[in-house]
Amino acid sequence: MEWLEIIKLRTGGAGDRVIDTEYLQQLKMRLTAPALVSARVCANVSIPNDLVIILTWLNGIPAPWGSDLAGRLTQELKQYGLVDYSAWSDMA
Repeated sequence: MEWLEIIKLRTGGAGDRVIDTEYLQQLKMRLTAPALVSARVCANVSIPNDLVIILTWLNGIPAPWGSDLAGRLTQELKQYGLVDYSAWSDMA
């Protein structure tokens, strides 16, 4: 069963550090894990300081707090702004 982890980052508030495209590309290249199918980084077309990282997995759904990879990524991104995490699975 395929499932997704979605990590949303909102930057640009007072005291937030600036995140650049090069950093995001390097980050995406480091996102690896045995069952990870893909990792995508997307920008909100309406709000320039919103980013989302979508991790697609193929094996069983993780514990409620998510995968270790998403946990580390969420912690790393907190230095840049507000982070929101959620996990989604197919309803098939």
